[in-house]
Amino acid sequence: MLAVPKPAPPVTAATVVEFYHAGFDHYFITAAPAEISDLDTGVHQGWARTGYRFSVIKPGSTYPGTSPVCRFYLPPINGNSHFYSASPTECADVHRRFPTFDLESSAVMHVALPDPETGACPAGWAPVYRVWNARADNNHRYMTDKSIRDEMVAAGGIAEGYGPNAVVLCGLQ
Repeated sequence: MLAVPKPAPPVTAATVVEFYHAGFDHYFITAAPAEISDLDTGVHQGWARTGYRFSVIKPGSTYPGTSPVCRFYLPPINGNSHFYSASPTECADVHRRFPTFDLESSAVMHVALPDPETGACPAGWAPVYRVWNARADNNHRYMTDKSIRDEMVAAGGIAEGYGPNAVVLCGLQ
């Protein structure tokens, strides 16, 4: 596993905030202050904060050994949703396999990658899980709470990631 130490100043952390849209039964995460403000103020109606959040390295800031996170927009025909990955291989594969997905950014934030075999995060980093809803209206939820991940899987979602716990990326502790 790549040893990635926990960042020390002057690296700037950002908070990823989770939102939920009850009408769509979709989740969305963002670390972008403008998007957070737009969702909080109703510019994009129907979204509400869930209270869940995790920390990452702020977009535009880097740290040795971390990976940028790509973000794709899935148009309405594919679910009207977003997909995130910290794996450069997965980002390239999604771009190739799903040409209708819009690559909004190749670096919306930076995180550490889990060990591909064990799913373990480096010291100072916390696991983030991804669950796909397995429905025609594709949606993925990203969370740090394994019990929530387990509830979503029990309800029919599919855990995606590395190792036995299916860790998809590692956020700051």
